[in-house]
Amino acid sequence: MREGELIRHLAARVATPPGMLGIGDDCCAWTPAGRTCLSVDQIVEGVHFTPDTPPEAVGRKAAAAAISDLAAAGARPVGAVVAIGLPARWNGPAVMEGLITELERLGCPLLGGDTTGAQQLTLAVTVWGEAVPTAHGPGRLLTRRGAQVGDLLVITGPVGGSFASGRHLRPEPRLEEGRWFAQCPYITAAMDLSDGLAADAPKLAEASGWGCLLLPGQVPVHDDVPAMANGVKAAMQDGEDFELLVAVAPEHWPALQLAWPFPRPLYVVGWLTPEKEHSMEDSAGRRVPLAFRGYEH
Repeated sequence: MREGELIRHLAARVATPPGMLGIGDDCCAWTPAGRTCLSVDQIVEGVHFTPDTPPEAVGRKAAAAAISDLAAAGARPVGAVVAIGLPARWNGPAVMEGLITELERLGCPLLGGDTTGAQQLTLAVTVWGEAVPTAHGPGRLLTRRGAQVGDLLVITGPVGGSFASGRHLRPEPRLEEGRWFAQCPYITAAMDLSDGLAADAPKLAEASGWGCLLLPGQVPVHDDVPAMANGVKAAMQDGEDFELLVAVAPEHWPALQLAWPFPRPLYVVGWLTPEKEHSMEDSAGRRVPLAFRGYEH
């Protein structure tokens, strides 16, 4: 399918919400209703998926991975645009159908983008969202900055095994959890786990100006980790889990647990330290340099 045909196909497939300008013009347009955030996420054939991946799964992954950044901010999705580099050997409409269906599921309309030929399939999905207003004001967006020394590092679910199981093709953005965190005064910083806990926890610590101490013995290992694998290693450094990592002051941890409205429990996996280094507790309870690296593209 040629570029013009694909664009006409997408324009007929996607419904533009009232008050927005969507596919078919040089720019999309909307009127912000609150504080707005913007993120772009790119996936590339041979790096994030293999050439034999079903095209619908590629589109779904691209959409969900991008929306996960909005979940980390505690934002409500508002719209998305996508730039696709499309080789002739890939079924472009099927890729886009997977992407559009996932965006629709997550309440985020596709409003435009760009298409071009390419040697490898690539999708760059730009999404924007807005802070959710509360009874006390306009609402806030969470960032990686703002955590304090001693804050606990908490994650929303088990990690590891996403590639071994194929779960990396089925990300589940924690949108509801993120919006709840944004309205919770106890949360000081947040991000999503896309590169593995061992890589992402230090990023949050550095953004706030601190170091971190991780507790491998307390990291929940996902059932998708193969039985013969090193479960703790997989849980610490496998990428694309897309759970949320947040920081909370230890004195507020009991109240946070009591208020948490979701069925899956929260897990403390470490805390922030004044020393600007990344460490972990070994099996003997000693503090040692962080031995895991996380996922690197």
